[in-house]
Amino acid sequence: MAQTFDLVLLDASCLLNLYATDRLRDIVLAVPYRVGVAYYVVKREALYVWRSDLAGAEEQRVPVDLGPLVEECLIKVMHIEGQDEEWSFVDLASMMDDGEAVTGAIALHRGYAVATDDRKARRVLVERAPLISIVSTLELLKLWAESAQVPQCEMRAALVAMRTGASYLPGERDPLYWWWAEIYEGGTA
Repeated sequence: MAQTFDLVLLDASCLLNLYATDRLRDIVLAVPYRVGVAYYVVKREALYVWRSDLAGAEEQRVPVDLGPLVEECLIKVMHIEGQDEEWSFVDLASMMDDGEAVTGAIALHRGYAVATDDRKARRVLVERAPLISIVSTLELLKLWAESAQVPQCEMRAALVAMRTGASYLPGERDPLYWWWAEIYEGGTA
């Protein structure tokens, strides 16, 4: 992953995936760049994750609360600014979901990267905005694991929480699928 950017904007699925790990603060502190998210994503798309109750018997919706991370200046919430970003948003929204489109429009005009796992959004961004760097949930998690030297048992707990809380399951075509499988499934993938 080329690090030609200083901020990565998380789309809704990436934000939910990372939030569901219950280690978002640790992840944000470990990656080598700032982290942001579009206001639209926070208010309209990334609303909750699932958590098991203490007995592990019942799943409950838990609201996504970025307030403490925003207050600590660890995550920056951004709005569309100016006519150029608005036009890019409208253009991208004709080809992908609104959350990915607003994230892409902001990133395009400000020189940021986009964190998304959405295949269609990735394809459209490569075609329409080839200068945008694109990263994935697994790339961010691997950066965290390596830079913070996260023990495998903690990493597995985070991956299991992500699977449960955000229904995240990478496809076998993901370049980091086998890294994920080694940890999540103990190499039995």
